[in-house]
Amino acid sequence: MSDALEEAEPRAAAPDSGKLRDAFISYSRTDTPLAKQLQRGLERLAVSRFQPMRMSVFRDVTSLSASSDLWQSIHHELARSRHLVLLASPAAAASPWVVREVDHWLRERGTENLLIAVASGEIVWDDEAGDFDWDETTCLPPNLAGHFTSAPLWVDLREIEKRGRRSLSYPPFRAAVAALAAPLHGRPKEELEHDDFRQLRFVKRLSLSSVALLVVLLILAVYGFFDAARQRDEAVAQARTSASQALAARSGQLLATSPNQAAQYALYADETRSTPESRRALAQAVAAAPYAKRRLRGDADSVAGWEGAGNPVDTDVVVSADGTTAAYYSEFDQVRGTRLYDVRSARQSRVLRGEGRPRALSRDGRVLATDEVFLNRVKLWDTRTGKLLRTMLTGQSEDLPRASQGLSALALSPDGRWVAASHFTPEREAYVVVWRASDGREITRLRVGGSRLGLGFSGDGSRMTLVDSGRKEVRDFLTGPARWEAPRPLPGMTGDTSDDWKYDEVLLFDGARKALARTSDRAEVWDLAQRRRIAERSLGGYEDMAVADGEGNFVVGGQDGSVRLYDDGLRPGKTLGRLARTASTVAMSADGAQVAAASYGGEFNLFTTGARRGQQVPLDDREFTYGDLTPDGRMAVRRTEGHTEFWDPRTGRRLGGIPYANLSVNLEETAYGLSGDKRYVGMQSMGSRAGENTDRFSIWDLRTGKRTDCGVALNGAYEGTDRPAVFFLPGDRYVVGLWNSALEVLDTRSCTRSTVISESEYGTTLALSGDRRTLVVLDRFGRGVDTWRWDGDHTFEHAAHTTLPDGARLDGISVDHEGKRAAFSDLDSHVYVVRLDSGQQVRSTGQLPRSTSDVALSRDGRLLLQGFETATTQGVRILDAASGDLLDVWNTDPPAASAEPGVDMQVVPGPANDILTLGPDRKVVRRTVGVQAWRDLLCGLVSQPLPARERERYLKGLEVAAPCR
Repeated sequence: MSDALEEAEPRAAAPDSGKLRDAFISYSRTDTPLAKQLQRGLERLAVSRFQPMRMSVFRDVTSLSASSDLWQSIHHELARSRHLVLLASPAAAASPWVVREVDHWLRERGTENLLIAVASGEIVWDDEAGDFDWDETTCLPPNLAGHFTSAPLWVDLREIEKRGRRSLSYPPFRAAVAALAAPLHGRPKEELEHDDFRQLRFVKRLSLSSVALLVVLLILAVYGFFDAARQRDEAVAQARTSASQALAARSGQLLATSPNQAAQYALYADETRSTPESRRALAQAVAAAPYAKRRLRGDADSVAGWEGAGNPVDTDVVVSADGTTAAYYSEFDQVRGTRLYDVRSARQSRVLRGEGRPRALSRDGRVLATDEVFLNRVKLWDTRTGKLLRTMLTGQSEDLPRASQGLSALALSPDGRWVAASHFTPEREAYVVVWRASDGREITRLRVGGSRLGLGFSGDGSRMTLVDSGRKEVRDFLTGPARWEAPRPLPGMTGDTSDDWKYDEVLLFDGARKALARTSDRAEVWDLAQRRRIAERSLGGYEDMAVADGEGNFVVGGQDGSVRLYDDGLRPGKTLGRLARTASTVAMSADGAQVAAASYGGEFNLFTTGARRGQQVPLDDREFTYGDLTPDGRMAVRRTEGHTEFWDPRTGRRLGGIPYANLSVNLEETAYGLSGDKRYVGMQSMGSRAGENTDRFSIWDLRTGKRTDCGVALNGAYEGTDRPAVFFLPGDRYVVGLWNSALEVLDTRSCTRSTVISESEYGTTLALSGDRRTLVVLDRFGRGVDTWRWDGDHTFEHAAHTTLPDGARLDGISVDHEGKRAAFSDLDSHVYVVRLDSGQQVRSTGQLPRSTSDVALSRDGRLLLQGFETATTQGVRILDAASGDLLDVWNTDPPAASAEPGVDMQVVPGPANDILTLGPDRKVVRRTVGVQAWRDLLCGLVSQPLPARERERYLKGLEVAAPCR
């Protein structure tokens, strides 16, 4: 492995893990010479020989044996690369590393920004199959099959490789590199080639000058360049700061009226220059759109002649009952067909090529029903394979009295076995038809009063209910005996058919036991079993409604583009978001958690009814109290009589339990640590039984629930200690903790200890970074901070010491993931931030309104999070770690009735870019924080560039890339 690592070029290590790369080259070791020259060509093309490279290209080493550390590095580089360049060849197609890298890219990005350069072998596209001809194609990994919907462009390097001429001075190679570099630069290929040729010509002319004159001119040029560059950089920096502040201010103005636009300006503010103002704008934009999940399709540039309820709905969306699958169709989509999306990942999974609009999905999302209104035709599709399963005709497909009145109401049973639809005949008569999906056979046909109908199946599919508001009656069809039951009257139900066609359909929910009848401005809810109206409300102008079948909640798409929730009594609730144009179509899952909304302009957004900035962690409905989260956020500890349970708040799963619990323990008397593999837990506790001192640090096996043989007997370990803590170090062999008046490292194999800090230097509080390599220790009196780095073998090495201001009475401590910053809270509500690399920079964020000991840094160390709780509310304060500015306050819901009064909010690091909070309501909540995490979230909502007029207004003369590129 070491030989292979030596072959990797220095560029394989990122100089700055916070910046995006332009490309990641995936290749076989057989193609290493070509890959090296391709990397150099992409980085040097159209770049002056006197300027640094503009492109950052990562070149993978694919011949190494699998190791977790190596794959984590490659996974990290893939995640922050904008493009994947696949150097295709038979060797690459057979390389497990190439297959793994391509598989990761397809799973996270799809075919977006995937470029193909053919080094050898064959590549053939089959237009009829809509995929590569895999019988002829030998150079592509097999996991690319089925991912392209049309023939992609690829760059052919085979002839160049045969000639062995891999230099930009060779025109064919330069042309091939320019073709690959064009999407990376966002510029035409011809323009790049011209720039590269111009740079080459300039160098040749310059080389003809005399050496003496060149030296003189060079000295003058260098002096002038650096002086001008310094002045220019200062002016540009000031201009960028001013522009960023102006964009952030504009974002703040738009928060209340247009959250999407506010997000757009916030993104450009941070892209122009990251300032406290831009970070505040990002935080506030996230808070203003807490329910937004992902913007999947953008709004059309023009909808002239299309917009309005008087025309057929130009965009349709449906969501499966289990909330896993969404289907989308729009007249504005360039792809003619229905797009299928995985709701959880918010990514497209397949395109169904065929006419018809999506109308219903089976409960599990595996069967989709589409209709062709004008032909009275229903089609069933298998969403996993994209195959057409069945086509069902009503027998009346021509000469319909109104083009928009063919098929009307449509229902698909939850198990996908039955289909029902109402339709019109050329004689303007209306019928309801029920088909058996397995063979498409018509089971029954019933004459109905008109178009204002409701169709719905019970949860088990044994019953279909028909609501005929024209005749003001309800009746059931039993699918088992294929028999209609007698109609039951519904006196008083609205049966007005003079309203627009969009409001003809009656919505059934709660297993078809309730119904929603609607007009263009009013809605009423009916209990079909008791045949009475149970709710009624005027809604004003709206375009569409949908209902959560299992919850009875409603979502309304407004004419102003708003997407708003209503409860089962039609009382208005929270607004999930707003579309650019009228929200023409809405849909939601049975539990009401997932909402899809589309506009007349083709925009398609996903929302979640649980606020994105705060999602409760499911821990089997267990309740936890303040202090039950470990400081590193890796465990939630729940103690009962004689038993202790350990839960993983990152996954919501139970890790295990041990038959021991000291119910008198609290933050000052106990500590827990979890091994990296989550198999062992270290517990430091204090107590006594029958006069016996049981103070001890023990290691327990969570698989067996038994104590291991290795531990430490404690004598007065808590004297003068604010918060004991124990941590497993990388590799899980060693544990560090405060034992017997000393900071020690325990070797769990030999059960021997080594001292890091002796009794005379005894510290009171310690914390470990997220990567488990940096240890921060407060001294006895809380006046100084010592930083220790784990050497990766068996001991710590002292790195820095920081003296804190006089009068600081430190209480809480947090270290960021990479051990670059630490934050401390004191008893006077001040917060101090220390740079651990130099140990010299200390900043106080100022006094906070209420004393709290818990603070947490975001993963990148740029944000400081602090929980708070008052008599009326609780939440998290977000501070800028560099400036100390308050960026935002995220309030949570008022504490539950069972909440303990006067209990603080515990705040600890969470998985990835999240933090975990535990407040008086005794629930663990995950909250997404971090500048890059916020940018990723907001880019999912509004990814289009700033309009040209606004760029000219705020960014004139500045080069600012699109933040969501």
